[in-house]
Amino acid sequence: MTLTNWSGNVAIAGQGQWTRITSLEQLASMLTHGDAKVRVLGSRFTYPTQLHCPDRTHGIVLDLPGRGVCDLRGEHLRVTGDTLLDDVWKTFDRHGLEPAACPPVITAQTVAGALATGTHAQGMYGGTLSDCVSAIDLMDGTGVLHRLTPADDDFESAILNLGCLGVVVGLELRGRLAAQMRCSRITVPADSLPELYPVWNIASTAAKCWWFTEHEVAHAWITHDGDSPPRDGHTADLNDVVARTRRHLMADIGDGQGRTPATRTLEKFLCAADAKGTLYEIFKNGIPAPQLNMEIAVPLDVFGEAFASLKELLSASSYKLHYPVILRTTGPARGHLSPTSAAPSTYFGFVSYMNAEGRITAARPLFDDIQRLLYGLGGRPHWGKYFTPELVRAAGTGGFPQFRRAVGRFDPRGRFENDTFYRTLGLPTACELEPHPCQ
Repeated sequence: MTLTNWSGNVAIAGQGQWTRITSLEQLASMLTHGDAKVRVLGSRFTYPTQLHCPDRTHGIVLDLPGRGVCDLRGEHLRVTGDTLLDDVWKTFDRHGLEPAACPPVITAQTVAGALATGTHAQGMYGGTLSDCVSAIDLMDGTGVLHRLTPADDDFESAILNLGCLGVVVGLELRGRLAAQMRCSRITVPADSLPELYPVWNIASTAAKCWWFTEHEVAHAWITHDGDSPPRDGHTADLNDVVARTRRHLMADIGDGQGRTPATRTLEKFLCAADAKGTLYEIFKNGIPAPQLNMEIAVPLDVFGEAFASLKELLSASSYKLHYPVILRTTGPARGHLSPTSAAPSTYFGFVSYMNAEGRITAARPLFDDIQRLLYGLGGRPHWGKYFTPELVRAAGTGGFPQFRRAVGRFDPRGRFENDTFYRTLGLPTACELEPHPCQ
């Protein structure tokens, strides 16, 4: 059968073009004896361009023994790479623990896939999934199995590997005691964000914000481990803003009844009230919906400049976003390719939903303008979402040389070549190396 992305609307690999891997021996044999390009497909939440298997590329989906059966030893959890994030959080929770990282919105991702693309949440400490990884089992492009820890020179490449180094077949994740948090949910004038948003992040365990650009308001969830989290600014009624945003979205995508997942994503803002729970209970609230999704991280110390420039750009654009701009800040995260490797950074997230016919509305020109703006401020893309390779390369290449060296070590024959990532990183493809380039 044809393998599609998670939502079933984009073909990733045709019939006979992908294989289910059920053992390490099967995987090693494929890598040792074959010569076709290989692409690890996971649960297929990554943007389809990065996943698509062109001619001469074979997709693999892991279904390893022990998938979802998590081995907890003290505060460390051993999992297979194809285990879902949801299973990880639930296993830790049964023992009064949680991963030493804030949960991402979508936990139906595989652990290896989430790690490969730099999946993150929010929080100056433990805001990125890689923050809780203590070991990685990687089978390289020659079928050799490596166990990598922070002591290995290439751990920083493997921890955000883009699927270009091999197959992550196992991981060890560090846990911590689960804590009950209090979450303040407030709505403030958008123009107060340059002053308030950095303060919220510095003073809280984790903060997430949604900027309703067409209505000049912002809504924030700010978590604290104390009894009385502080409130900044004044609260405002969000329900009318949400209702107007939903009407625009429904008209734009042809959802006359308001029943699509896209429209339902806005429901969590209605009657917003303070809450109490673990980070998992507070922040795991995503509803997957077919969309064009782009995130760019910029250093927190230029947040005010990024906000002001984006406000001007979005106001002048004829295209209006379907969803508020999502703001999530993390501290420095491990990985040569991490968008936040150098300093605390804020991810600006942009969403355009598909219409009833499964087509993306005219958002791409605006998204490319946003990339040019934010890359010019030191921004870097979320690797698992929409980005334009040529714009990334023009903006800067920090960490790229170290990652290219790791590709040479683990995949000298280019079995895991990925055109999108290779173009971005400046790696030559097999076609470019041949005497007569591929047509």
